[in-house]
Amino acid sequence: TGSGGAGKTRLALQVAAELLRHFSGGVWFVELAPLLDPALVVQTLLTVFKLREDPHAQARRTSLQILQDYLHSKTLLLILDNCEHLIDACAQVSESLLRACPKLKILASSREALGIPGEISYRVPSLKTPGSTHLMHLENPLGIDSIRLFVERGTTAKPDFKLTKENTPFVAQICSRLDGIPLAIELAAARVKVLSPEQIASRLDDRFRLLTGGSRTALPRQQTLRAMIDWSYTLLSDEEKIVFRRLAVFTGGWTLEAAEFVCGEGGEGL
Repeated sequence: TGSGGAGKTRLALQVAAELLRHFSGGVWFVELAPLLDPALVVQTLLTVFKLREDPHAQARRTSLQILQDYLHSKTLLLILDNCEHLIDACAQVSESLLRACPKLKILASSREALGIPGEISYRVPSLKTPGSTHLMHLENPLGIDSIRLFVERGTTAKPDFKLTKENTPFVAQICSRLDGIPLAIELAAARVKVLSPEQIASRLDDRFRLLTGGSRTALPRQQTLRAMIDWSYTLLSDEEKIVFRRLAVFTGGWTLEAAEFVCGEGGEGL
């Protein structure tokens, strides 16, 4: 689990690559982001495994039963990527498959955990960033994950880009202000084609306008910071959106009592 742009998919793929030799049935990747209908989760799995229903069978099995029968004896890792907008369907399908298929393992990436028996949840943290008091004096800046990512992506965008004594404080400031979020750092680093790190840092107050232009082949919500935030907001229920808007009156956090007062039933604090 983790926030948008935290690198959940990349981490899942890296884990899968390192574990591949342990699964004789292979590792199978299922991208769920394009799906809008929860009913299509099972159908998508059938397509991935090249399975289909047999309309001529005397006792017709459901799509889920076909999957269960196929996976029952296989030692296999199934990666379900981007489950958050289909969380209930993914949870139900995952639990049903795991109960019926003793050798099956599932690795799911999502904004929230599936909440099923046997699940172990790991929250992907943001990258390490320099402390605010050390921005001007970094002995080994490339030893900090967020700065190293910025330099790697900056070099991809502009091959002659280099970390120097002059631009290091600004790169550190960028990474710190973006809270070590990989997607945001990558979008910022892509701007070195036309802006210096100092110019990028000075424009971060308007980060929604600045942090655009991600990979054209990426998911639409991963091409700009605003799209990522919009996607996150649409995942909320109507009640959660109300709570979210009411909590926006606070700056620097809040206590449980303050949140209850502002967000309580009837909105007494409004």
